[in-house]
Amino acid sequence: MIQTDHSFKIIISQLNSAQDSISSFFDSGLPNEHRKDLKKWRHFVINDEQYNGRHGAAHVVTQYEENVQLIEAAHTLLKYQQALSTFVIVNEADIIREKTEWDFFPTNLSKHTLLNPFQVMKKVFKKITIKQYKDLLHEWLYMALSNKAAGETLTPKDVIVVYDNLRLLYAATWLIHQRQINFKINLDNQ
Repeated sequence: MIQTDHSFKIIISQLNSAQDSISSFFDSGLPNEHRKDLKKWRHFVINDEQYNGRHGAAHVVTQYEENVQLIEAAHTLLKYQQALSTFVIVNEADIIREKTEWDFFPTNLSKHTLLNPFQVMKKVFKKITIKQYKDLLHEWLYMALSNKAAGETLTPKDVIVVYDNLRLLYAATWLIHQRQINFKINLDNQ
């Protein structure tokens, strides 16, 4: 019994940490703002230009750190998807309501993945591990801060797949983040 209680506390701690990371990510901007930053970051990865944003190199370092934390958090949520599915998986009526109530609603997901954003996470982690994402994003960071293009060390596939998957991950984690907030509010009101 003690082992079960301890295991349960570890799971709760991991979920709380993942949810805190996702909340922090979206506290710094809506998904469309993160997509703009990602696109700019990618530009400096694939071109022979050094990152020169108005906030300096610290901004791209922050992007790197936030994206790594988001990937780790998403992977944790995916690991416990069965327990979370109660408030994450919705029906079509919920989607209609969400589109009108939320400040942002993703347009880059299929109807199936809007209903169940865990499907996006499964796709994102199907061929690329967390460690590979970290390594690739670290290389992105290095390329963006140097004046060398990624073609020297990263394949086009490395850039395209990571870019596309991060855009999908922003949308899926946003859905989970928003639905979690609504779920907590509903529990508090009962």
